[in-house]
Amino acid sequence: MDALGLTSRRCFLKQAGLGGALITTAAGQARVLGANDRINVAFVGTGGRGNWLMDLVLKHRQAKPDVEIVAVCDVYQKRLSAASQKAGGAKMYVRHEELLQRSDIDAVFIATPDHWHAPITLLAMETGKDVYVEKPMTHTVEEAKRVAHRAQELKRIVQVGVQGTSWTRWHRMKEIVQSGMIGKVVAVQGTYSRNDPQGDWNWPIDPGAGPKGKGEDHIDWVQWLGAAVARSFDADRFFRFRKYWDYSGGIATDLHYHIVAPFHVALPNDHPTRVAGMGGAWIYKDGREVPDTFLTAADYPSNYSMTIQSSQVNENGPVLLLRGTEATIHLGDEWEGPQGRRRDYAQIVPESPFVESFKKKFGKEEVRIDGVGNEGDLKHVDNFLNCVRSRQQPNCHADLGFKVMTTIDLSVRSYRNGKMYYFDAGREQVVEKE
Repeated sequence: MDALGLTSRRCFLKQAGLGGALITTAAGQARVLGANDRINVAFVGTGGRGNWLMDLVLKHRQAKPDVEIVAVCDVYQKRLSAASQKAGGAKMYVRHEELLQRSDIDAVFIATPDHWHAPITLLAMETGKDVYVEKPMTHTVEEAKRVAHRAQELKRIVQVGVQGTSWTRWHRMKEIVQSGMIGKVVAVQGTYSRNDPQGDWNWPIDPGAGPKGKGEDHIDWVQWLGAAVARSFDADRFFRFRKYWDYSGGIATDLHYHIVAPFHVALPNDHPTRVAGMGGAWIYKDGREVPDTFLTAADYPSNYSMTIQSSQVNENGPVLLLRGTEATIHLGDEWEGPQGRRRDYAQIVPESPFVESFKKKFGKEEVRIDGVGNEGDLKHVDNFLNCVRSRQQPNCHADLGFKVMTTIDLSVRSYRNGKMYYFDAGREQVVEKE
């Protein structure tokens, strides 16, 4: 066993479906829900995002008491104790492997660092659970392929935590695009930008917390690392994991996933044909590995291009547009950024050569679509819980998560390796060209 005891952990990950035969367990059969049965859920990861998701489940329960939080899991005892208390005394686990062996759990919410998303999702499905996993669905495109295929084989419900895919906005945009109102879509663009002079993702570090901490300060560092590179405890890596490649894809996985996924709702859900990523750590010099300014560019087989340009040191990015040959849909911004660019309507503006025909067809020079703004997060959680019961596919299902992950992961690889990446959709394989 190596210095941090990771040999056994890596063996477990292989058994869980990331490099070896998939395990079978007595808990592999899902509990059959009756019409009046409550959905028993568990939370793995109870930090900032996991805590917020728990609030949403409790809010859902206020309106519809069909769900019960029965278990919580975290490697940091302080967070674990707080989550259990919030959930009314839900049973606590430090190791998700133990939690997932429970046959009375129907669904699991996963809000861990990115590198744990695939292993926990796969094991949860193998033990008969449905999964709500925060974006990105996985850390790599290869993991995403495995999750998507296994979800289909096991007939499990997987919802990726991109709340925008449950908003009216993107389903309405799909209707507009398919109607031919803007002609043929040739390009889409968007942003998710901020400006934090203190360094985005530099969340507070709890003094005294770590593997040597006692009681509420204890962190199981080996469990947290999983299959990531073995290293001694680093509080910055634990509390600010999005700054490091081993556990995150930076802006691409945290922010761009929120823009790319909705485009896959409004437009065909395809793998990209080629992807490039550019940017740099232009301002933040705090030891982070990921860039503070980043561009994802991709071409798709439906003959359109996508560009997502974001920064953590300038809040003004490209406004959200769907650009057609005959008209353009202007959507403003839906994520943070300048307040004046957030709006709950879409403006459809014809291209110059089509102004007269547009006016003749629609009775006005521009068309405004109301009621397509930011609808928050609860709708997405509601959609997941409803699908756990109905067995219908959720709004951000595993196949969509896989195809979005192709664009996201390849943009990260492009940035890190300085080359364009291609994808063979038929073989579902990454292609590198000289």
